[in-house]
Amino acid sequence: MISASSWTLGVTVTYTDAHQAHQPAGSGAPGGRSQGLRQHIYRALPEIDRAEAIVTRLRDSMSLGLLKEGDRLPSEVEMAESFGVSPTTVREALSALRSKGLVETRRGRSGGTFVVSLPAASVPLMRQRLEGLSVVELRDMGDHRAAVSAASIQLAASRAVDSDLHAIQRLVEAFENAEGAHSLARADSRIWLEIAVSAQSRRLLIAQLHLQLESSELLWAPLGNPRSKEAVLPYFASMMDALHRRDREAAVSAATQRIQDDTFHMIDQKLTLALHEGSKDDTHVR
Repeated sequence: MISASSWTLGVTVTYTDAHQAHQPAGSGAPGGRSQGLRQHIYRALPEIDRAEAIVTRLRDSMSLGLLKEGDRLPSEVEMAESFGVSPTTVREALSALRSKGLVETRRGRSGGTFVVSLPAASVPLMRQRLEGLSVVELRDMGDHRAAVSAASIQLAASRAVDSDLHAIQRLVEAFENAEGAHSLARADSRIWLEIAVSAQSRRLLIAQLHLQLESSELLWAPLGNPRSKEAVLPYFASMMDALHRRDREAAVSAATQRIQDDTFHMIDQKLTLALHEGSKDDTHVR
């Protein structure tokens, strides 16, 4: 039996042998998987402004749906120990999250700090982020996503058990039913993260999480000509078909084509925004 745990930016996954890690459908496995993902939120922090790092990590985890409305956060003491900071730093971070309306602290025996709202991406902020990235940087982001996702889905095609495939399929159905840019971004991210979980690779999961935090809301931002859900669904259908057939080559091809399409979309959005801004400047000059 092999057992390993990893701490990263947003998730923790514990790997055991197939009999323990992959429970049959209906045995409570999805809840266990979700709990395992959420445990990773509270790993030790990098050497930066630690209160702000806690705010960023918890907010990003909410954005991806790893923390949901109604979830209770660990106690201040527990988070301080996990993050490797003082309780005062945790209290400062929670105060900032309360001021943003994302969490609420309740007193009493059943009290604690609870997620009460999920952060919505700011369209002006997404526009600013896209304008700040060069075409080369967007292409590089796409290359990184393609490399990590191709490796993940190739391993998933070999290692995933039926309960893994059912979990991914449920997330694809949730994506199909999602409405609005924020919901689509979150649902899309969860599919890629679940594929990485099914690959049973700690490093690929860590890399995929970073990539989703970096790119997902930017990809689905309602700017100009927004990303189309209908354009994405055929890729997911091809990926699921390949996974069920254990066809690693077809799975990699579908995933890679999807991400190439994403990259072209973001580059096109950037160029369209630049052209629009240039036209406004010309009008102003005249």
